[in-house]
Amino acid sequence: MSARTATPKRGTAGATRDRIVATALRLFSERGTAAVSVRELAEASGVTVPGLYYHFASKADLIRAVYAARSDGGVDGPFDPPVSSTVETRIVEQAAREFARLVDDADFLRLMHREAVLGDADALEVGGELAIAWRARWQIVLAGADDIAPDADVVTAADVIVTFLWGLFVEYLNRRDPTVAGRIEAFAELVTPALRSAS
Repeated sequence: MSARTATPKRGTAGATRDRIVATALRLFSERGTAAVSVRELAEASGVTVPGLYYHFASKADLIRAVYAARSDGGVDGPFDPPVSSTVETRIVEQAAREFARLVDDADFLRLMHREAVLGDADALEVGGELAIAWRARWQIVLAGADDIAPDADVVTAADVIVTFLWGLFVEYLNRRDPTVAGRIEAFAELVTPALRSAS
């Protein structure tokens, strides 16, 4: 069997839609959403302009699809709480996982952040949804620890952890130094006493 016959056909509507979303992510990441025309998106995706509009009602609809597609696999992707039982080890385990996801999704997050700063309503909406989901995950992570204090403020702790991780990610982007992730353990050690049960 030749490589040509072994390659799956990509002519289905779902495959075309996926190809358009992938192309849009690449072009938007390079130049921003406003600088990329629908005609350019269609040509780069190998479809006609009416073909693009068959899959997406508008450019805004396509932008939302790009954000949704990337967020499904990123910070807001599949969630398996840490297996460790103590507050400190749960923070370290989950934070390391999430920092790696942030680094993997750097192009998408840079795009979304840039567009949100420029006032793009879709970026602001999706970014807000991601932030809410991210904080909710951290509340689950913290509440699942065996040594969490009954009166621990997991809502504030989740906010602090998310803020720390985002700052760490921004520092990584500025320096491209993966060793910044080494600060996660020291951070967990600092916040754990405020969450741990005295018993």
